[in-house]
Amino acid sequence: MMNFEEFKAWVKENITSKDWKETSQVEISVVKKNNGVSKAGLSIREDEHDVSPLLYLDDYYIHYQNGELLENIIRNIRADYDKKVQMAAVKIPNLQEFENIRGRVIYRLVNYEKNKEILEDCPHIRLYDLAVTFRWVARIDDVGVSTSLITNKQVKEWGVSVNDLVLAARQNTPRLFPAKIIDMEEMLAGMVSFILYPNAIPMYILTNEQELNGASALLYGDILKDFANKKGSDMYILPSSIHEVIMVPADRIDDPKGLSSMVHEANTTVVSTGDVLSDSVYYYDRKKDQILVKA
Repeated sequence: MMNFEEFKAWVKENITSKDWKETSQVEISVVKKNNGVSKAGLSIREDEHDVSPLLYLDDYYIHYQNGELLENIIRNIRADYDKKVQMAAVKIPNLQEFENIRGRVIYRLVNYEKNKEILEDCPHIRLYDLAVTFRWVARIDDVGVSTSLITNKQVKEWGVSVNDLVLAARQNTPRLFPAKIIDMEEMLAGMVSFILYPNAIPMYILTNEQELNGASALLYGDILKDFANKKGSDMYILPSSIHEVIMVPADRIDDPKGLSSMVHEANTTVVSTGDVLSDSVYYYDRKKDQILVKA
């Protein structure tokens, strides 16, 4: 069985053929993802396309390890590539002018320490042990979401400030990714094997409609203030992942220290490395309308 390096070389050598993209340039590069996760990105450059989708070979290698035939893997890569090309067939705005993407700028919350290397090259705002980064949305529909990180180089070329990004993202992010709060008890009650306990601590999931990078909804205007006032309690905020956070009424928690252990255990045993947001527990004080770090 080939190791991953051999597998990448084999794919690069065999992905094109007389019947498929014979004259295209094939490249494999290291792509840095969230929290220091790196993946092998395959790109196939064609003269007739301005956009070259990235396919991550790591997932295909897992299928190979599980016994998938190499000819099937090549067939799947080609099919996935063609599908991505069709998805990318949207009008990309002229990126030389900020006004062309102002209405597409959004923000995302990521872990600061785990993304230091990436943060060196992009505008961001430090927020406790997190960082607010900025991206522009290339595509958002029922098929999926495609975004691109805004870099320091782009900001310099546009002649804009971080504050300009903040103002745009503050308006666009809630509009493009509306917040959604899910009562965990109601959600679990729909499962046949779930038993409701009368003294169970209420928990609420805060995310967005797409349930993608939904932890960023923490920054939406009065979302926390309105919800905490509705429940008549301050809130503990557990960073379940970059995709959502869990809100727990503070007046129902006798031992807050246990929350920290729960978050840490989930991050080390359940949440994938690339999806971890933080090991900290946050506290929302509704009188001060402020988020504090508790652990």
